[in-house]
Amino acid sequence: MRLLPGLLILLVLVTGCLAFPDGRDPDVLFESDWTTDTGTTREAVTDGGRWKNYWEFNNGGLVQLLSVVPGGPGGRNALRVVQRGSSYSAFVEQDNVVPLSRDYYVRYYMRNDDTSSVGDHVVTADPYQYANLTYMRRLSGSTGWRFVISLYGCEATYPLMHWSSSKTLSIGAWYRFEYHVGFVDRTHVQVHLRVYDASGAQILDDSAFRQEGWGVSIWRGRTDWTLQSYYAAGRSFCVDPAALRKFGMGNNGQQDAVDTSLPWYFAGVQIRRDWWPGP
Repeated sequence: MRLLPGLLILLVLVTGCLAFPDGRDPDVLFESDWTTDTGTTREAVTDGGRWKNYWEFNNGGLVQLLSVVPGGPGGRNALRVVQRGSSYSAFVEQDNVVPLSRDYYVRYYMRNDDTSSVGDHVVTADPYQYANLTYMRRLSGSTGWRFVISLYGCEATYPLMHWSSSKTLSIGAWYRFEYHVGFVDRTHVQVHLRVYDASGAQILDDSAFRQEGWGVSIWRGRTDWTLQSYYAAGRSFCVDPAALRKFGMGNNGQQDAVDTSLPWYFAGVQIRRDWWPGP
């Protein structure tokens, strides 16, 4: 359907923003609920082609790490990712999701059932240039798990590359993760985080993410930097802005990962340009 200029103006005047006749939110840049199908087909895993790139690095074998299952939060389907150790990896990825060097917001739900402890890079910007922004590096154990956000794309300064959450999350529970990637100039960002439990209560923010070598490693006279205090001091992270235009999730086959055959799950992915996505 083609909108006439007068109708387009009317829609803007009535709603205060550009409205689409099919109900789409013009501020949503990408989203995937894996509503297309369940199972192991490419159609299911890519959510009907919403994810333009899908790779299974299985050395020519029959092992498949990604599939779609029911049982996600709010009745959603979920992308199931299996841990098969360092010999296998898989990712779905989308290119050119956001404009270059412009602010954006990310939301996804995640549940972790795996116990491998080595630190899998499971949600990244460009999966091959993950140093620019790793949204989720997962570290697990038998009683709970934590995660790290990493930013060292063009400035690798210890102890400011990897920021670890102070709270242990529960195995088998769903959480909602939200991020605001704010550009302070063309090549520098501040990434703000909010994490919510299954009841919708916020349990983590910038103040919960700590420098490497917490309490020991000194930078600028302190050993207790958090993302909150780092940003309050006017600091930011150097990135390749082209890498941040991409978004991927899966399993990178981290070195020394244990083949547990246990899964983690993703659901409700949304990337938007205007504000925190919410539930």
